[in-house]
Amino acid sequence: MQKYSSSNEHNELARKLALYLPLGYPNWEMFYRVLQEIEGHGIGCVEIGLPVSNPFMDGETIKKTHELTLPTLNADVVREELIKVRNIFSSRIVLMTYAEGLENFKIKELPYWIYDAILCVDGVQSRNDYSGIVRIFSESMSDLEMEQAINESTHFAYVVSAAGKTGGDLSSQHAYVETIKRLRKFSDLPAFVGFGIKDNKGIKEVLSNGADGAVIGSEFIRQIDSNNFADITEYLNSICES
Repeated sequence: MQKYSSSNEHNELARKLALYLPLGYPNWEMFYRVLQEIEGHGIGCVEIGLPVSNPFMDGETIKKTHELTLPTLNADVVREELIKVRNIFSSRIVLMTYAEGLENFKIKELPYWIYDAILCVDGVQSRNDYSGIVRIFSESMSDLEMEQAINESTHFAYVVSAAGKTGGDLSSQHAYVETIKRLRKFSDLPAFVGFGIKDNKGIKEVLSNGADGAVIGSEFIRQIDSNNFADITEYLNSICES
């Protein structure tokens, strides 16, 4: 596994965060401003979203990012822009998409140094074809399914807080606690919890319940949608507060 370093001093909490950022959203200027701000805060992972025509696992907030960015991207543009992303962001880069996105943007053909792993939400991919694999873990998985997924995983396990689509509410979702306990029976692979985490309180809640990290997607998109860069910076300050 590749190790990363940063010249800046960042708190430990920032390194335990993964933020979802769709490639080119809402436009290229804002995308790179936000990416640089994420880097400046020492966030440990960025999930670069690659759009598809039917993002059925996503709620309305993230669905609209697919609709906006899909017409602007092709395989050549994705490759070119991901190289720029790698030159800016010094920590883990996970490409989050569906099987359609992997095929349309020719992700198998990308050099491994451009990204660290893929997260494909609707299919099982071979580790031999990609730099790394992040698999989704849920309460509905059997022990056999969980063990197989662990064997295919690199970097961390993406544990969904509960069944449903992205953008839900964490307050009533605690199935992830049992999922993490089951995961621990098979592996010490870090567990990052996603779906419904919105703020510093939610981050600390999942960490106190056994998670190694937290993923913020829909709420971060809502912050970007405010179109106020000062608000985005303040939001990043707030979620990184120890």
